[in-house]
Amino acid sequence: MLFVIALAGCGGEKTAEPASGDTAAATSQGTSTAAHEPSEESAETDDEPAAAPDALARRPAGEAGLRVPAARARIVAKDSAFGRALFDANGQVVYVFEPDGKDRSNCTSAECVKAWPPVLTRDDPTAGNGVDARLLGTIRRDDGSLQVTYNGRPLYFYEHEGPGEIKCHNVDLHGGLWWVVTPRGSPAA
Repeated sequence: MLFVIALAGCGGEKTAEPASGDTAAATSQGTSTAAHEPSEESAETDDEPAAAPDALARRPAGEAGLRVPAARARIVAKDSAFGRALFDANGQVVYVFEPDGKDRSNCTSAECVKAWPPVLTRDDPTAGNGVDARLLGTIRRDDGSLQVTYNGRPLYFYEHEGPGEIKCHNVDLHGGLWWVVTPRGSPAA
């Protein structure tokens, strides 16, 4: 029952578009490789001050903040209703889009990008607790921004969710399915 309610929050915002509307203009290209920092360096400990990494990893709060790149985005693994899933440093769940290719975004139309803002960073992303740093990377989008990838898949937020919310897992919108992603880099079941 809870899953049906979550679908209504996601699917009720906009009707699904035909696949050709979003995939025809796909031109983002992969530009960098994974960050090579061990995830232990990014994990918070009692010995390390967390303020400096948090300040770089966080973006402004709220819906507008979803469109602002973090100075150095950090992806972390947390428990969710779908098992362990990936979140950013603000506690926002991140999604992958079924039609995306390796290091290539197919969410390029204005409507898709508005509903599913890319996870952006200005510098190489870092791996927080439970995340494999070797799977992190970036692609350069057509507008010049850097989008965070995990296991070669571009990452996105959903614009109508707050920290800790998951409303759109396994939902078909904008030409394909959207899934939260596991620390292994595969869509959650």
